Amino acid sequence: METKYLVAVSNTGKIVILISCICIISIIALDISLDIALDNAINKLYWVKSIFKEAWPNFSVRYIIRSIIIFISTIALFWSLIGSRRPKLVLSEGNGISLERVGIVMALFFSVFTLFLFIFRPSTFNALSKEDNFIEWGSAILLFGSCFITTFSLQKNNKALKNSNITRLSLVLLSFAFFIMAMEEVSWFQRVLEIETPKLFEGNQQKEMNFHNFATDYIEDLFYFGAFVFLVVFPFIRSLFPFISNNNYLRIFVARPFIGVIGSIACAYNFDMWNIIFTQITFFGSLVILCAFAIFSSIRNERHIILFTIVLIITSQILFLANGKNFDRLWEITEYKEFLIPLAFFIYSLDVFIHLERTFLLKKNRI
Repeated sequence: METKYLVAVSNTGKIVILISCICIISIIALDISLDIALDNAINKLYWVKSIFKEAWPNFSVRYIIRSIIIFISTIALFWSLIGSRRPKLVLSEGNGISLERVGIVMALFFSVFTLFLFIFRPSTFNALSKEDNFIEWGSAILLFGSCFITTFSLQKNNKALKNSNITRLSLVLLSFAFFIMAMEEVSWFQRVLEIETPKLFEGNQQKEMNFHNFATDYIEDLFYFGAFVFLVVFPFIRSLFPFISNNNYLRIFVARPFIGVIGSIACAYNFDMWNIIFTQITFFGSLVILCAFAIFSSIRNERHIILFTIVLIITSQILFLANGKNFDRLWEITEYKEFLIPLAFFIYSLDVFIHLERTFLLKKNRI
């Protein structure tokens, strides 16, 4: 069992959460008002554009103070959920080689390797992330793999799931979501099949046969923040509330804490989107959650792995922000972020498959 205690959020915690949310909303409102004042223009959906504006990282006094407020608000927001809870956290449920250990090591190795390339071989770093190269196709393969695993899980356990429609529906939705993301990543095989861009897609920002580039900035932010919630926040919540691990449905689909460690690594891959408030919330939030995991960890080696991940995330983000000249394209780093997120999804889908197998094996043994 991953947690032992369930305590409601105290009144003080609720007040802290409210104040944190007010601070974050105030920053968003201030960003909008200042951008409007500077541009002297209020056009349709301008407030949306100002929130999701991508640019070179800004380290002016105003933006440093802004980052400090976001940092403190994020700490207060997540720590207020912890309150007096002190769960015992175990990342890997078994001994020896396990999905948990292999998954974390793979993600950390990839992150260290890409950081090395970025600092010492920036040309290689940039080349790997170009269209139809290793990083893009790797992302797509991982998503197709996730789609296959969830589909296979449904097909293999279809009879056993006949009385659990919500589980079947969840597997269908996961498989569908992974398939759409994978196809969008490769523009529905447009370049492979040498298909000319249809007139329907003329408004596409990259003139490609996909949907996400009709509103690239907004969809990217939604995808990154959604991945943060699914892969990092949900595992954090699971570590705090025992009922999730004790519920037959939730313990299969709510990602376990080891997925949170893997998913947090992608939160450090920011450059052109650093000024966006949601990007900083995911970065600072991942650090707060990992610190909580390190405190809760009941196994020394696992605590060391979590602490190493924290150091790696901080180091990576600092080096990315400090060496912008190494990027060929302003958004280069997002290609690597879009590899790490599918990697976490792939490991998550394997974990879902394994837990489904264990669940039905236990039921058979009881019979």
